[in-house]
Amino acid sequence: MKTIPMVVRLDPDLQKILRDGARRTPLKKQELIRLTLRRHLREVIDQEALVKSPPRITNIKPWSKRVVEKAYRRIGKDWDALEDAAIRAQGKPDVGEA
Repeated sequence: MKTIPMVVRLDPDLQKILRDGARRTPLKKQELIRLTLRRHLREVIDQEALVKSPPRITNIKPWSKRVVEKAYRRIGKDWDALEDAAIRAQGKPDVGEA
């Protein structure tokens, strides 16, 4: 199998874990990295590929669809009456003669 060298920079804490693994197992650091990638890379890809919903802005739960529809129906009736009253209260437009 043809291999391609790849440069990977490891954080100091990962380097420490890798040194400890090489000391406790018969594997070299390179083999530990390859084995870890073979066993767990697919899981990490699957976890990170999930579509995450954006964080909530408030701690208030959203209304259900039924409640929203009921609220808008109620506002619609009140709003029409309010709009009619506002139109009547305006009076006739003053065009003014110049």
